[in-house]
Amino acid sequence: MRTDAFGTIEGPLRSDPMDWIRLGLLALAGFLTWALNTLSAGGGGLLLIPAVTFITGSAAVAPVITLTELIGNPIRALAFRRNIDWSLVRWYLPGAIAGAAAGSWLFANSRAEWLQILIGIYLISAVWEFRGGARERSYRARRWWFLPAGLIVALLSALMGTVGPVLNSLYLNYGSEKETLVATKSVNSFVTDVVKVAVFTGLGTLGGQAAIYGAAAGLGAALANLLAKPWLERLSGRQFRGLVVALMAVSGALMIWNQHSLVVQAWRAATGMS
Repeated sequence: MRTDAFGTIEGPLRSDPMDWIRLGLLALAGFLTWALNTLSAGGGGLLLIPAVTFITGSAAVAPVITLTELIGNPIRALAFRRNIDWSLVRWYLPGAIAGAAAGSWLFANSRAEWLQILIGIYLISAVWEFRGGARERSYRARRWWFLPAGLIVALLSALMGTVGPVLNSLYLNYGSEKETLVATKSVNSFVTDVVKVAVFTGLGTLGGQAAIYGAAAGLGAALANLLAKPWLERLSGRQFRGLVVALMAVSGALMIWNQHSLVVQAWRAATGMS
């Protein structure tokens, strides 16, 4: 297995049993993370990153995660099609499409480690913002806010692979119910994923092996969506918000931990430690 300068996995799938084991593990990882993703309206992509890195040893995490979402999101949107808030979709997509294209283009030439730390801190702050899920809203969000939010979040998502459930706070403060939140996010994510995959392919960052790995994880994600749907319907609004806030905090902590070496370096530089 080889990777090019962009981290794209090259070469066809071999008959080596280890390749099939990797595909099976990726499908299992996709299933587990996306079952949790459905119940808590996001974060599955972020939790899938260490699994993809560990199983494949690939530097092309962003394209693989994007392809997984490209398969998983339309299945989820179809399963929850009656709950989609199309008014939010119409506000969100124009900015998100522009952000996804720009972020995918920047992906091969940019570093975003400090952005991940800042986003991680924001995600953890949701615990206080929603009082662990007991509080329904901390402010009243307006529909048009989804236009600039889509631009910023889609750009960062393409640049870093995923930004976790960073938009959940906006959806909750807008007043989206659990099924509506999950369904609407799936439609929005699917369209931006199409843009990111197109740009990744044009830049050569989505090679044949990366596509196979993403497809394996995506099939597991698609199955998880169908099986998790009745579980979500049985959750109360309070339980759902608790799961959303908990996974936001876990996602934030994971993003910070992934960049802990930068935090250590900054601390040593600030204190004069060698």
